[in-house]
Amino acid sequence: MRLKFIISLHKTLLIMIVCLPLVVFSNTSFGQNRKIDTLYLELDKKYRIPEQWSALPLDLEDPYKRVKNGPPLVNVVHKANVEWLSRWIANPKKTVPNAKMPNLGLDFEEIKAVIVYLSSLAEKDVPNITWDAFLLKKEDELSEDEYEKMDKVFNNGKGVWGRARCTICHPIKGSGGNVGVGPDLGEITTKINRNWLYDWLNNTKSHFPDTMMAQYRFTDTDIRGIVEFVMRDTQFIPEEKEEDEGGVAPAEPEVKVLSEKEFSGLRQDSALIETGRDIVERARCFVCHDIKGISELMPVVDKRRDGLVGFEKLLYDIRCLTCHRIQDKGGTYAPNLTFTGSKIKMGWEREFLQAPDIIRPLSQQMPKFNLTEEDSRVATEFIEKSLLIKEALPDFYKEGPPSAEVIASGEKLFYDKGCNTCHAEGTKGGGVVGPNLATVGDRLQSSYILYHLKNPQQVNPQGVEPNFGLSDDELKQMVGFLVDHVMKKEGK
Repeated sequence: MRLKFIISLHKTLLIMIVCLPLVVFSNTSFGQNRKIDTLYLELDKKYRIPEQWSALPLDLEDPYKRVKNGPPLVNVVHKANVEWLSRWIANPKKTVPNAKMPNLGLDFEEIKAVIVYLSSLAEKDVPNITWDAFLLKKEDELSEDEYEKMDKVFNNGKGVWGRARCTICHPIKGSGGNVGVGPDLGEITTKINRNWLYDWLNNTKSHFPDTMMAQYRFTDTDIRGIVEFVMRDTQFIPEEKEEDEGGVAPAEPEVKVLSEKEFSGLRQDSALIETGRDIVERARCFVCHDIKGISELMPVVDKRRDGLVGFEKLLYDIRCLTCHRIQDKGGTYAPNLTFTGSKIKMGWEREFLQAPDIIRPLSQQMPKFNLTEEDSRVATEFIEKSLLIKEALPDFYKEGPPSAEVIASGEKLFYDKGCNTCHAEGTKGGGVVGPNLATVGDRLQSSYILYHLKNPQQVNPQGVEPNFGLSDDELKQMVGFLVDHVMKKEGK
């Protein structure tokens, strides 16, 4: 191994020994570029409830504060073929553009030893999934009838992929992945096989308990469709290298790759296994990955989640906090859920969770997780009881709906203030920056609409909606106009 790399590792180890207790205590991930709070601030944050928050009946798990960001390596050789693994270890960012793993500077012999060692950790084989014979053929080998059958499976998978909004988290050849938590899938077909992909989609948590990916309630048909779509669609296949003006593809430095044939003759080599183990220990791979059997500074993370029930189980299964935030935990991509119980009408919410509609036309939409009616009930009951603004909000229309005169005045005010620049109002058209207000009265509680209009930035500091400084009479008129929009569910 290169001398500079060894010296760098020794320096890193010294820093880790000093800093590790604080990092583990604060549950801050090595993989996140976030400032580590002082011990005092962490304790203060934990035990001080901000003035407006309601106390929650459970401890929220923040997926962004995983102790280890990388997946467990116990069965990695069943997930990724050895040729891909050797390219990955040699140069992660060249293999996956948004890779977080550093380049360890290993030579080919060291990489070979690491892969053989990781193979020795495997606890189970690749699952044996039965596929229709025609699905295992290349397109040019299919008969006309087989092609039609394959195409039906493929297009079903394409639809499921779209409804699952996979590109919210995963970029494809550099495009998409706005949440920023998933690997680029642009060349995924060079890495995985269809059996592993089926098993992953069927139960993500069995492979990586701390994964930030949701466990969708996919059916067997759904999974087979997605697998076919991913394994055949050109967006997941490496692009052919462009030729230069002379008609020859530009040469790239040759990277030595471990072949499956060579690997099969090495995987029982005990000396190579021991060498690989030594390299993994010195490279401190266990800082980001769970690796059983190594005497590491950071032990294998073994969180018990078998007993999770109700809303807490949903949060873990669906990983709501990858995109949403509750109080001080979670992501910022999607709306903050801290006060959802004081904001949304639960009848609307129950339907939305099972069949998400388009609310903000210019934003990525919520995936369809295939939640059951019972899932939706559990979620809305928790939201209604626990995700509240502490103090009850004033409500102009608690005793009855607004009069026709108030609605008319509110409509005039809506257009005088230029609200239609950002918001569409039913079939009358308007902007698309903000939510369509066609049925906002079905979706939002009137007390929350008032709360929002009084100070939009208090509700959402990153929001772009102006604070018009509306008087009490104007607020009453505007709220009356908006709560009257109750024709049918948004997006229909």
